Order: sequence, then C-alpha cells, then structure tokens
Amino acid sequence: MRIGKLTDEQLESLVLSRLPQLSSKTLSGAGIGADCAWLKTGDNLLVTSSDPITAGGSESGTLAIHVSCNDIAACGVQPTGILIVIIAPPSATEEEIISIVDQASREAGKLGVDIVGGHTEVSDCVNRFVVISTAFGVVEKGSPVPLGHALPGDKLLITKTAAIEGSFIAANEHSDKLKGKISDEYIEEARTYGKYISVVKEGTILGPLKSLSSDVSFGGFPRSAVNLMHDVTEGGVEGAAFEMADFSKVGVTLDQRLVPFTDCSRAICEVLGLDPFRLISSGALMIASSEPDRVIEALATEGIKATVIGEFTELSEGTKTIGLDGTIKQMPAPSADEIYKI
Repeated sequence: MRIGKLTDEQLESLVLSRLPQLSSKTLSGAGIGADCAWLKTGDNLLVTSSDPITAGGSESGTLAIHVSCNDIAACGVQPTGILIVIIAPPSATEEEIISIVDQASREAGKLGVDIVGGHTEVSDCVNRFVVISTAFGVVEKGSPVPLGHALPGDKLLITKTAAIEGSFIAANEHSDKLKGKISDEYIEEARTYGKYISVVKEGTILGPLKSLSSDVSFGGFPRSAVNLMHDVTEGGVEGAAFEMADFSKVGVTLDQRLVPFTDCSRAICEVLGLDPFRLISSGALMIASSEPDRVIEALATEGIKATVIGEFTELSEGTKTIGLDGTIKQMPAPSADEIYKI
C-alpha cells in the first residue's frame, strides 16, 4: 500500500464500515471529514481527537501538540488536556526523547493544555519516531458548537497561509535539499513557522459565531455565520476542501488563484517539486461561512488574516478546482500528502 493516509474509499471500506454501531452516549463519531468525536458526559460534552506525527522528525513534539489541539479548536472548543504516546526506534538517543518531551511541554504550556498521560517505548517496529497525541476539551451541552455542515452558497475561507507545516518540516528536516537553491533567509524563515501551526486562537474566536446568523435554516440544518471548520492537515488545502464537501454532502469550487502563500513557501515547493495545494498545512483553518465578512472582521480584530478562496455548491455540481490559469477541472479525492515525496 502507498505511504500516507488511506484514501476516502479505503477508509470507508477497510475501517469505517466495520466499526460497531455507536451507543446513545456518542453524539458524533468517526467519519470522513469529521475532526472530532462528541460524547455525552453528564451535563457536559467531551470533544476528543487523535493524530499521529510520522514525518515530523526532530520537531515531532512540537507538531504532536498542535495537530490534535487544532482538531478540537476546529470545533470551536478550547482544548484542555492531551495524552502523548512516543514510540522511538532502537537508534534513538535519550537526548532525542528528552527533546520531544521538552517540545511538547513547551507548546502545551503556551496553549494552556495539560499533558495528563500517555506512553513511551522503544520498538524495532519503527525506524523513526512516531508520536501520537489525543486531545480533548469539555463544553456545556447548551453551548453553541459547530457540529454543522457546509451549505450551498457558503463561502470557503482560509486563515493565515497555506503550506505552513510542510514548509516548517522541509526546512527543519530536509535543509540539505534546499541549501544553495533558495536563500538561507528563506530556510531560516521557514524554520520559525512552528509558531504559526496552532489554530486554537482562531477556532475559539469563531466558535460562538455558530449561533449568530441573520439567515434561516437550509436543508434541515440551521445556517450560521460559521457552519463548519476544518484543520488543514495531510492533503493540504485541496484535500481539506474535498473532505469538508464530502462530510457535508455538498459540492465545492476552490480557486487556486485566491489561496495565500508566503514567498518562502512558494520557493520551497518549487525547489522540492511539491504541489503547494496538496501539502500538509497545519496552521491554516478552513471555514464554511454564510457571512464571510463577519468572520474576516472577527479574526482581524485579533490580528489573524482570513481569505475567501472558494464557495460551496449543490452536490450535483461536484468538487472543482479553478487552476492558476483560470481553467476549471475536477478536484481529485485526497491522496498521499506531498511531504512524503521528500
């Protein structure tokens, strides 16, 4: 099998279709495009998500905290705790394990998230570090939370820029492939992108907008200022757009000409032959909104840029991409992330 996440078809046939039926304790469970599970816990709801870091290398501790916490934040919920599992190869040193733990502790401290447990072992089943994190947050049952769906007519927005995480990994783990081909200034810039990988701030800012809208219900779902949010991870911007549409049973048109990148990320992708629209992009949050101006304004007050990059459509219109040359083509389903090419 190819390296990377299973395709949506494989995930459905090999995994999701074989899971047992959910009990009444679970409001929402595993599904394509679903960031988190929602479970009833007395008077509250527990929101939880797990993610592995397999290509993070020396920065695996940094990334492990953010990828899971970002999923919680994409539901408009503040993450409060996290479990970390570290599986080290036999070649690992104690210093490398300490570094990963120190990174995770530093980033968790910045977010105000408690590391409450986990597991650490050395195994010959891996040849490089694998770090798995499970984050969770708790909300009151009556709180407005983005459990909704993208709806036809919603605008598709992205925060910050695309390819943040991919650029960060490339500069920290593959600088030998970049040296002499892009400026040292660009390499150093990309190495600092770890500070942009969290979307907890924008996710929790937008969570309350779930209940604010001047529109009426549509297709059985209440239309809100924020209808759905999704963290951009493996598969990049196009993969995230496809998953949001698939989860919501609608179509989507993504305009590549509108997707923001830093000059640094563009240069890295060009040198390494990576498709920037399909490169892992933690740090960017995708949003389906019926009131994009309200979303842009709410984020701007906190210094976060948001950009409209497309629109959700009727299911019959399918998933489409407007290329840099203006041509319209079908958007393929997510495949192996571009980061695995290097």
